[in-house]
Amino acid sequence: MLETGEKLSFWNSLDVTNKPPVTLQFYISIKAEKEAPVEVVCNALSPTLTFMSSTIEKENHVAESWKLARMTFEFGPIKKKKAVTITATPKAEGIGIIRVDRLVLELKN
Repeated sequence: MLETGEKLSFWNSLDVTNKPPVTLQFYISIKAEKEAPVEVVCNALSPTLTFMSSTIEKENHVAESWKLARMTFEFGPIKKKKAVTITATPKAEGIGIIRVDRLVLELKN
């Protein structure tokens, strides 16, 4: 349930190792009753802000880890109180290789 004036920001935490080119994205759908869903794609590997992060490049592999990172998408502020259903699906794409040891999506208001 989102209250009037609230907005959601989307954050992730992860531990991944990859051999580029590869992407790791969240496909997010936000649905309120009697409204068309809002659908967005957030790049999990390209946050706007990270906390407790590290990046190690070795030969042709990249290892990235962060405790918490803010992604580029925000939802709101909400004009009136409403219940919403949020679904998110992670998806890796590209011709590279990726190993995901931890991937968590968090919502904050």
